[in-house]
Amino acid sequence: MFKKHFFKILLGIVFSAVLIWLTLRQIDFHKSLELIKNANYYLLIPGVIIYALTYFLRSLRFYFMLRPIKKTRVFENFPYTMLGFFMNNIIPLRLGEVIRAKVTGERLGISRSAALGAIVIERLLDMIVFVLFFFLIMIVLPFPEFIKKSFYLSTIVFGGALLVLFVISKNDKKSLELVNKIPMPAKIKNYVAEIFEKFTGGLAMLKKPALFSVSFLFSIIAWIAESSFLVITAYSCGINISIVGGIFVVIIIGIGAILPTAPGYIGAFEFMGVTAFSVLGVDKDSAFACIAIYHFLQIIVIFTLGFASVLKAKISFIDLFKFENGRIEDTRAGEQ
Repeated sequence: MFKKHFFKILLGIVFSAVLIWLTLRQIDFHKSLELIKNANYYLLIPGVIIYALTYFLRSLRFYFMLRPIKKTRVFENFPYTMLGFFMNNIIPLRLGEVIRAKVTGERLGISRSAALGAIVIERLLDMIVFVLFFFLIMIVLPFPEFIKKSFYLSTIVFGGALLVLFVISKNDKKSLELVNKIPMPAKIKNYVAEIFEKFTGGLAMLKKPALFSVSFLFSIIAWIAESSFLVITAYSCGINISIVGGIFVVIIIGIGAILPTAPGYIGAFEFMGVTAFSVLGVDKDSAFACIAIYHFLQIIVIFTLGFASVLKAKISFIDLFKFENGRIEDTRAGEQ
């Protein structure tokens, strides 16, 4: 895996290093370290519990998203959902999502491509929730024009992507016909058409307004809960921000997670977090202390639940990297 993605990993590490340097040059590190030492860690216990619960909410959301494909037990997909987040913190470029699709497909007996289609919708829902929250926050908080323009562009991009998937799901046969008209060798065309057909199966949730609404609602609840964890962390560091402010910071950090960085979003997480807090008028030393604690605790929760999921799913780490390289056959789903 490391040889295959060497240059991508190197690029991510370099980008993370630059963002860390840009962050640290703005702060008094010794002051931030002192703030970290003096934080109220007892207050963080309920915050960590709330954050852990967000992954159960995401698993429940995915349960509803998979309903049109296959009915499963409510939290049956939790270990596989968690493995995706876990691997995203180990390998670059969000390849954990690919692993999650492959593990979900194999273990639940569905097409990997259909599982990936559902995951794509899930990520678009997250982005659309971000945009929706931002427009609501704009009513309360003033923002620089460049931030507003960035979110206007995000609305067009993510909304447009969801609209395209919605059209494909409603016209899956016509979409497949268009794919078959693309000039390419017959063998490749058959393979692409097969994958596309299975992928559109994962978009079936878009045909079910009730399931889409429930999934969207769980997305909102999950991000509000995660923002509550940030508000609690900020308060433990002596920073008083409202839930609206917490949602804003989480949104900006979430947008930063799209950037190609080292595993764990190191660098982008801190830079975007400190920048967002600065917009809210929080001094950068305190902001960095809060973000450092917040990020560290997130990683601890993700790794704890991730290791538990590895044990629950009975998958070795070697097999997880084989999933990433696509070398494990999906005998249940019948897809290579």
